[in-house]
Amino acid sequence: MNFKSEENVFRLFVRMSGGKVRVSRRGWVRDGDRDCETLSEVGEWDGWLSGSSSVPDGVPVRLDENEKTLLLPVDADIRAGDYAVYSQSGQPDSQPFYITGAPVRFPTHIEVKVRKKAIV
Repeated sequence: MNFKSEENVFRLFVRMSGGKVRVSRRGWVRDGDRDCETLSEVGEWDGWLSGSSSVPDGVPVRLDENEKTLLLPVDADIRAGDYAVYSQSGQPDSQPFYITGAPVRFPTHIEVKVRKKAIV
């Protein structure tokens, strides 16, 4: 079954109501006696973050400031453990997240659970 028209509707929705998602992949390099974390950029895609201001009034959405769902196009290269920075269109702030679960792939888009990056 071809879902190309539905995928195009999703892409239009995130382009109009969402923002940009920059994805980096975590890795490790040896520095003398210790391993150091590195981030290498994978790519940037249009995306939509649950609980963002683009949710219409009256639509029930679970708003948890620490855990959210990120929607990306089907061609996004994203994995559990990746680091994502979401920038809402027209907003100066960006929000850093870690991808906490395996991406769920649908014919029209990808959904991933994310958790806000917290410095402890």
